[in-house]
Amino acid sequence: MLTIVVQMIKYFQNSSGFFKTQLVSNESLISGVSNFDFGREEFELFTDVQLGIPERLMLGKRAERYFSEWLKRSSNFELIAENIQVIDKKRTLGEFDFILRRNSDGQLIHVELVYKFYLFDPAVEGSELEHWIGPNRGDQLDFKLDKLQNHQFPLLNSDAAQNKLNELKIDTSNIEQQVLFLVNLFVPADEQTRFIKVNKGAVEGTWMNLSDWKRLAMQNSSFAIPQKMNWFSRELCDAEWLDKSTME
Repeated sequence: MLTIVVQMIKYFQNSSGFFKTQLVSNESLISGVSNFDFGREEFELFTDVQLGIPERLMLGKRAERYFSEWLKRSSNFELIAENIQVIDKKRTLGEFDFILRRNSDGQLIHVELVYKFYLFDPAVEGSELEHWIGPNRGDQLDFKLDKLQNHQFPLLNSDAAQNKLNELKIDTSNIEQQVLFLVNLFVPADEQTRFIKVNKGAVEGTWMNLSDWKRLAMQNSSFAIPQKMNWFSRELCDAEWLDKSTME
């Protein structure tokens, strides 16, 4: 397992962290599916307390709550349905994140929302996309893209999905499919990392191996380990700051 120390370089509060997170790529990495036009209209930001979000809600579900609230306040879109489970013979085939209507032309859009944290591991062999790995190596950018391309978006064409959407009176005869893939990227602290397909503007900070951190970190510096529940806000004001010897 790769042990890392992450240096955060941007600090956001509550939902503002979500709205400032960047797309994984300015051009969609999924064939036949375009990026959702996340215009991020200006409105008063909301807090987890206002939305009734449980403290330990998973990051992905927390992102869905933020996006859902944004849609409800948007003047450009109308939220039609969310978290639609597709079930066939008591077996869950998948779920549609959001169905919405664009107000300017009435176009229905199926949007899949992805919110991820990835670090670039130069030691991984393979394509550029294979180098981006998630926490504890339990996720990988190319795996997620493959799942979206070959399962989540094609699910719309299944009989079970069509039956479910018909029940909800959602006409799929002319529906667009789009993705909102937001990422927080971290690159190695000790080398120049080159990548082309992935959005450089999504880089949030740097990482290093624990052995390198022990060797390079200044003895008089202070360090904090943010709880996973605070990864959105990046708030460290209430964190316990420790010196290097204590961290070791």
